[in-house]
Amino acid sequence: MSSEALAVVRAFFDLAASEDFARLGDLLDPDVVFFGTRGGLDEKRVLSGPDAVIEYVRDEITDPWVRYDVEAERLIQVGTMVVVFLHETGQPRHGDLELQSDTAMTFQVRQQKIVEATGYLDRDEALEAARRTG
Repeated sequence: MSSEALAVVRAFFDLAASEDFARLGDLLDPDVVFFGTRGGLDEKRVLSGPDAVIEYVRDEITDPWVRYDVEAERLIQVGTMVVVFLHETGQPRHGDLELQSDTAMTFQVRQQKIVEATGYLDRDEALEAARRTG
């Protein structure tokens, strides 16, 4: 895997943060698959295709929050996979609490397009999954 894969994943987070959904779609393979967060409420969820992924990021990640920030703290190449350690901070629209979590995602990138991604509540589990796959 080249550093191009790392650049694609970095760009994904930059475009999602700036809510540039049109350009975000340019990074997604037509057959992209996003799997729900392992250990999370959406663990069994599977999103197929760029439109489904963009709708999820826009409507279910961005909209429910007054403020939602995702910092890609570290990107790690593991074989053919990119593992991203994330620090998420948000304030829901209904409530005063600020929520924080340290999570991870794995990404498979081919020909400068994201073809698969999976979220993980446990960073070690994400690394282990990448080692098994990559």
